[in-house]
Amino acid sequence: MGLFDFLRSEKRGDNFLRAIFGGQGAANRTAVNRDTSLTFSAVFACVRVISESIASLPIKVYKVEVDEDKITDISHPIYRLLARNPNEYMTPYTFLDTLMTNLLLEGNAYFYIERDSSARPLSLIPINPQDVKVVKHEGQIFYDIKDYEIGVMKEDMLHFFNLSFNGYEGISVLKAQNTTIATSIAANDTANSYLGNSAQVGGVIKHPGKLSKEAVARLKNSWNQNYSGSFVAGKTAILEEGMTFEQTNIDANKYQLLETRRFQIEEVARAFKVPLSLIGHLEKAANYSSIEALSIDFVRFTLMPYMVMIEQELNRKLFRDSEFGLFTIKIDAKGLLRGDSSSRASYYREMTSIGALSINEVRRMEDLNRVGPEGDQLFMPLNFAPIGDIEEEKDNADTN
Repeated sequence: MGLFDFLRSEKRGDNFLRAIFGGQGAANRTAVNRDTSLTFSAVFACVRVISESIASLPIKVYKVEVDEDKITDISHPIYRLLARNPNEYMTPYTFLDTLMTNLLLEGNAYFYIERDSSARPLSLIPINPQDVKVVKHEGQIFYDIKDYEIGVMKEDMLHFFNLSFNGYEGISVLKAQNTTIATSIAANDTANSYLGNSAQVGGVIKHPGKLSKEAVARLKNSWNQNYSGSFVAGKTAILEEGMTFEQTNIDANKYQLLETRRFQIEEVARAFKVPLSLIGHLEKAANYSSIEALSIDFVRFTLMPYMVMIEQELNRKLFRDSEFGLFTIKIDAKGLLRGDSSSRASYYREMTSIGALSINEVRRMEDLNRVGPEGDQLFMPLNFAPIGDIEEEKDNADTN
């Protein structure tokens, strides 16, 4: 089967051409949901790299001191909840991974807060976003959940969402980029179907006259049985009734199969704000330095907004009113932003020279043990002094 024969058969050509050149046909016929979208490798890779990156970061509970210094408080019940057992069957990693997967694919992630008699959170129970309806009534938000007898008030539901039109319910990337992802899935399916039916066919068949019905049937059956499938690509058919075989060199790339796939991968990566190098698409990655810079941008501009959103919702719902301002929850992302060893050394040298970091603080950032109390001292050059002191010394010198 040649390319144009394939395009003419079973309406595949319409899907293929629409997938390449645009139009609504492929998108309208392709259902976009969390199951179908994950069949496209670019969507799967983007969701996985974001979810796993967030899930690998530690969640910490800090006690805020009077001078606004923060000390990790491992004795606080919320720390044990988030850093050990969010619920009876999830680890902290699984909790964050589930949260981000639902958020990216559904636009919303929900966890019911199970509390004890003193209103202290005991467990965070994940709720399928497809089972939740967000209801706003007389200025109040509550959640109507399938199989729950009564609605859940907003104070008892962790609700994570990103893009939103109304401020209380999120929109998924799949919905916002429906056409892009539908076209990507359609193009991918069509390309796979075409390549699976011998895109690299060895040639075309010519007949000097009109084929009899019997010959058409025999040729069709013979071809389908013996020459369909990628494992026999390029194999020559046995011809009859004066037919001839003309060698061709059909290259799938000429018909933009590969180029279309590359473009759709880039479109999906753009929608999720993921660098191509992080999903295994390395063609446009110039060198190691550029990949490292893109990775840091990924942390700052893709992961950081999610982390801030998660932190704010946890701080708002898990602490008691009496604890507000005294404790805070933070996701520690310093490890992802450290950069290469040369850049880190330069940064630490600069920060210690101006008294912004102590030796022990630097060692902690590098996951090294403290060197003792002397490592807590701050240093700065002797020729540094407040501007006011310099002016005062100048005035004293002029007076003398």
